[in-house]
Amino acid sequence: MDYARLLAQNRNLSLDDIILLDKVQKRRKISEVEAKYLKNKKLIEGRKDNYYLSYRVAKPTEDERLISEYVKNKSFDDEYFKRLILEYITKQGKTRRKAIENLIIPKLSVVLSDKQKKNKVTNFLSTLRTNGKIISTSYGVWELKEFKRVLKEFP
Repeated sequence: MDYARLLAQNRNLSLDDIILLDKVQKRRKISEVEAKYLKNKKLIEGRKDNYYLSYRVAKPTEDERLISEYVKNKSFDDEYFKRLILEYITKQGKTRRKAIENLIIPKLSVVLSDKQKKNKVTNFLSTLRTNGKIISTSYGVWELKEFKRVLKEFP
């Protein structure tokens, strides 16, 4: 109820908007039509079944909990995670996937399921591999491609 009161202070939101946003905040299902409506008005972000309030909704409330929740939901951009993986492998050398998961998964958006988080890690590693940044030296072990080249040149 406090949340609905916070939203009601925003005069740009209709009663229908507030009711739908309350459902999103409580992680209740919304229809595709409702989601499309809220997305078009830029009131929610995320993907199906993992919607969260946009910054455009959180900021005017000036509620610290709501804004921090938005930041947790939003997470960081993919480039940040790829740079983090590269830096970790650079410092660590050969690195097991489990170590990379332990580094990345806690920083991913809280709206993602465990399976989605593991898929994200897989996608990051795959992209870095196809871009020629890292290689898999054995099952579940990754290292920088440049290190491998240097080792081949100096037996």
